[in-house]
Amino acid sequence: MIPAPRLLGLLAALSAVSPSPLDSHGRVTIYRDDWGVPHIYADREEDGYYGLGYATAEDQLDYALRIFLSASGQAAAAFGREALEQDYASRLWRHAEEAQAGFARLSPELQRNYRAYVRGMERWMREHPDQVPTWASKLEPWDPVAVSRWMLWLAYQVGDGLGDCQAGGIQLSRLETQAVEQQSTLASNEWIIAPWRTADGALMMLSDPHGGVDGQFVFEFRMHAGRLSMAGYSVLAMPLLVQTRRVAWGMTTGAPDVSDCYEIELMANGQRRYRYDGKPMTIERRPVTIAVKGEAPVIRHAEYTRHNGVLSPVIARSGGKAYVVSTTYMHEAGVFDEEVYRMVLASNIAGVREAMRSLGMFPQNVMAGDADGNSWYVRAGRTPKRPAGYDWKRPVPGNTSRSAWLGIHPLDDLVQIESPATGYMQNNNIGPDQMFPGSPLTADRYPADIYNDTPGRTNSRGRRAVEVLSRAYRFTVEDAIELALDEKWIDTERWRAALARALARLPERAASAGIDFRSAADRLLRFDGQARSGSAGALTYWYWREALSAGPGGVPVEVLRPSFVSSDTISMGLAVRLVDAVDSAVATMKRLHGKIDLTLGEVFRIGRGGMSSWPVGGVGLLPRDLRQCEGELLTSWSEVCVMTLRAFIPGNPDSLGRRHATIGSRLLRLTVFTNPIQSFTIHNFGQSSRRDSPHYDDQAARLSSDRRVKPIYFEKSELLPHVKSERTLAIPTP
Repeated sequence: MIPAPRLLGLLAALSAVSPSPLDSHGRVTIYRDDWGVPHIYADREEDGYYGLGYATAEDQLDYALRIFLSASGQAAAAFGREALEQDYASRLWRHAEEAQAGFARLSPELQRNYRAYVRGMERWMREHPDQVPTWASKLEPWDPVAVSRWMLWLAYQVGDGLGDCQAGGIQLSRLETQAVEQQSTLASNEWIIAPWRTADGALMMLSDPHGGVDGQFVFEFRMHAGRLSMAGYSVLAMPLLVQTRRVAWGMTTGAPDVSDCYEIELMANGQRRYRYDGKPMTIERRPVTIAVKGEAPVIRHAEYTRHNGVLSPVIARSGGKAYVVSTTYMHEAGVFDEEVYRMVLASNIAGVREAMRSLGMFPQNVMAGDADGNSWYVRAGRTPKRPAGYDWKRPVPGNTSRSAWLGIHPLDDLVQIESPATGYMQNNNIGPDQMFPGSPLTADRYPADIYNDTPGRTNSRGRRAVEVLSRAYRFTVEDAIELALDEKWIDTERWRAALARALARLPERAASAGIDFRSAADRLLRFDGQARSGSAGALTYWYWREALSAGPGGVPVEVLRPSFVSSDTISMGLAVRLVDAVDSAVATMKRLHGKIDLTLGEVFRIGRGGMSSWPVGGVGLLPRDLRQCEGELLTSWSEVCVMTLRAFIPGNPDSLGRRHATIGSRLLRLTVFTNPIQSFTIHNFGQSSRRDSPHYDDQAARLSSDRRVKPIYFEKSELLPHVKSERTLAIPTP
């Protein structure tokens, strides 16, 4: 059941009589454009946030309420036992308690904004009681802080520490294991190109976080309120991935090490007693009561030590030892929110850098650019100063202060660079030394925990971005859009040449083969490497590469080595494998689809599921054993595990043999600092999660499928010809 205080408060809020305009102390106008994106105009910041809350509830009420419940550890009360483990994790890490304390530390302006956001959501709920789910609970002004803390906590703020425990042989929970594994699968793109390389003399910036393609994790909006003029994506109330007229930024996975695992040897016959520098200590034990729908409440106990001066949860016990994870973010709730707020107010990258000195940003590669043409990259994260003498990638001794942190590294200690001489940089989840040729951000310049990467680590997306950007000297907006939507399978030419050599060595195979084999071979040898949805060659190539990866020994990496340049370097065994894979691809296509004359988009689709889906290109070429792609550590592996910049990863075939994209590009934003500013986005699947909305999946159908982007209409003069609805709200006095 829903906790009584929150439920009663919600009922009171929803049954209240709407105030008259005479009671209002502000107003906000919400325009909806032809894609359903809200453009929010108000005289004051807090009124803008009120409108953002109202618009969010209109488009994503069910999803937003679920996130609020999960962040506060109350989802099981609404949804049952399936949410129990997530609730326990939220309680163990004390997201609700820390969020309340963090909200109290926010600046008065941001407190007002968050309060207004919640009131805006409640206003929409009050006006539409029939659309409020029965499990909804009362909203609190600190709920947005809880969400910003909770959203990626296990993977980022504590992921390294959990991984350290796992490296020591500790069995993690299912949820914790998934979080550690998630770190190696999360992907995103970001790149910047300097004005002197562009046709318009304006800096361009691309930000494209990847993940579940439904895009519900964030909310697309535009807001002009008080000092704020911004556009992009919010995580409920937090404008996390946005641009203003002056600055823009993006984020990708990759960061310093911000958490650690401590191994504590317990005293004999003492379940909670241990010694620290010889002094007896007791593990704190706190009861956690979790309400579960349809069942009696579940009572568990959360245990903590005070390593490094912060509450450090016990995540496992084994063989008379306890294992705790300590993170620098434990008591920093709200700092992230305040930091992002200050970033939005910045007028240049110097202001963005100053805002980020608070070290609230969750661990990420952050790249920022400004209208003056300056750019900055930082491998952000609140990184502890660790004493020497320990392997910090495994559990370290927890019974001594010799392993205690010595403070926190300031921002200036972190890996970073400003406006590189190359005139471009990218970090598509690659090592800092691979952002451009000759990058000075090498591992030998930094402590290992700050660098926290493998020297030389690259991937196909990073290599492709460098390939294009390094050749740009008059880069146009059209060129930037093409790169943002790039579907090239890098190194296709080398694979095609390898097949040609193999066929030349085995002429009898082609001579004796049937028409389907020859048709497939012809397509492969003519294929241009573009994974377009309308390309038959792309589908044949995809099945050929899959057949190779499934063969004995996996993908023939030797094909890709520079020494493989002439027919006499190819072994007979390898030639047979390459040609056999053509037969295998033909057989698979006929078995699954009944023919080989299909395009990539007839098999690979995008959509919310059900009956509606559309062709999509840009899918990845991945071996069946994805462990071969973990980390993509070396150039050879980046040539085996090939992702396009769109990075769509399909799920398993459905009953019709179609494979729907599950992971990939979902929040694309391209910013061009011309005057006026130009910006373009795609937000899968559409603006609204309501099935009855025309914007439920229109962006999947008309943008993602068609390789198109939409303009954001940043200026009001641009917006007005595209306004499809207008609503002005009188805002009551709180």
